[in-house]
Amino acid sequence: MIEINAPNVSTFMFRGPPMKISIINSSQLKRVAMDGQFYSGMFQYALTKLQSITSNLQALTLFSTTEAFNMPASPDKFLHLRNLKIYCCGMENFDFLSLISFLKSCPALESFFLSAGPHFDVRQDSIIHGSSSAVSSHMRRRIAGFHQGNLKKVTITGFCSSKSLIELTRQILESCSSLQSLVLDTTGGYDNTGICDSMGNKAVMEALRGLEAIKNYIKGKVPSSVNLEVLEPCGQCHVPKLTECHVPKLRKLGPC
Repeated sequence: MIEINAPNVSTFMFRGPPMKISIINSSQLKRVAMDGQFYSGMFQYALTKLQSITSNLQALTLFSTTEAFNMPASPDKFLHLRNLKIYCCGMENFDFLSLISFLKSCPALESFFLSAGPHFDVRQDSIIHGSSSAVSSHMRRRIAGFHQGNLKKVTITGFCSSKSLIELTRQILESCSSLQSLVLDTTGGYDNTGICDSMGNKAVMEALRGLEAIKNYIKGKVPSSVNLEVLEPCGQCHVPKLTECHVPKLRKLGPC
């Protein structure tokens, strides 16, 4: 258990397994980061336990490596949360659509960032199998009663061909009427010097499958009011590693 007796805590950062947290005065708490890498259940903890100490929270960052259970259908509400960042650290079999529970719990949310990578292999739950029409018919449909009227920007890095990630993205497009910007980054980004993050061959292959999934299942769902930006593997740093793959010329992500 963690007890915090400081009366005016505004920022709290924690690394470790989910545990009970007690704050003597949480009314001033505006920013929280919970790093549960190497532990299980940080997302579920946030949805079921964290709200009791974060009534006025405005920014939340979460890291998790393993989630043993599905997200709760009726999570606690973060009524004042404006910015949400979620990092899925090597969660190869995670159901990304379950993260819709976070969007349900944050009615005032304006910005949502999701890191879906890194990917060390091609996805086993890839949507790039069979015909597009057959896959579309088996997608989970729009969740009844879900609507988000304040979300303006969504960014997903490590975007891949996972079927549940495609379903999450489509749910956001269909249910967030206020959305203005959607950024889908199939790479790991680049550092402050502009050098692209390293990507192995299989990670680049998965990124290219992610591009195919965007073309087949996302682009046609984007309203004219939403600016879609798709970031591809770097043609200078990443693609040349694929010596046995025929890859079209791609633009650079960073100034390498």
